[in-house]
Amino acid sequence: MTSYPPAPWHMHGSMWLSVYRLAHDVDELRPKGIYAVALVDYTEPSPLTYHELLSARVITASNGKKAVSVVDIWVDSPDSVAGGRTLWAIPKGLAKFSGGSSTKGPLATHTWEASSDDGPIATAKFNDVTQLAPRVPMQGNVEQPGIEEHPDTAWLTMKGRAKLLPAHGTWVFDPDGPLAYLRDATKLGSFRGKGFEIDFG
Repeated sequence: MTSYPPAPWHMHGSMWLSVYRLAHDVDELRPKGIYAVALVDYTEPSPLTYHELLSARVITASNGKKAVSVVDIWVDSPDSVAGGRTLWAIPKGLAKFSGGSSTKGPLATHTWEASSDDGPIATAKFNDVTQLAPRVPMQGNVEQPGIEEHPDTAWLTMKGRAKLLPAHGTWVFDPDGPLAYLRDATKLGSFRGKGFEIDFG
């Protein structure tokens, strides 16, 4: 039986993110435009601790504001799956994550692999010196179309702080996996948000 905290979730952790430009429509949920792909490690004292891989596209929301809409997302926590789908219409599925990290002076290196029961999804490697960065504000909006567990359109906000700097990020999307549509997209840049604290929802 799953159990998840009520909204908002006050989350802590780190994020590795790259921004892409997709030049062609893939399907109704994945039109051409600007996409973000991110790996997130939610750590204590978050109410739930887990790993996450997501893709989201930049949209103009129904209220006219700029927002993102999560298109593909996997976590390794059944509680997070249930909470995301029920509270905010975020279509979370389950995946397995592995990887490692190392540091050499100010340089941090992180590697990730993500796969589901259907097969590999993506691998990523990031190098950054974000531990030297100042802590800066982070905020944004999310609008999600309804799903079975949350039929109405969901609107939520994210607001917090993190050490944030550009990073060198390399992604490999499995050619038979659900993120294969990004293999031909143009990467615009990569970032790491270290030690974030963010209220979600």
